[in-house]
Amino acid sequence: MATQKRIFRISNDQLRTLAETYKITDMETGNSTSTFILQYWKKTFKTGTFEITRTGLLREATWARKNDFPEWCELVSSWADQAV
Repeated sequence: MATQKRIFRISNDQLRTLAETYKITDMETGNSTSTFILQYWKKTFKTGTFEITRTGLLREATWARKNDFPEWCELVSSWADQAV
């Protein structure tokens, strides 16, 4: 029997609103929670929804923690907890 993957789904509009609530914190590189969210937002144009597995979110959170993006790590970790 195959294991069912836990998926997190968020709409295009929700991602856009979320991106607008965060400020760009690193003016030199442009890296911020807002820019990371917008990268996901770009992937919603065809379907209107972004989907990612819980495992994918945990990998993203690990990368964010290792690269000193605590705010992004916290956000994607909370999304991983919500994956169904």
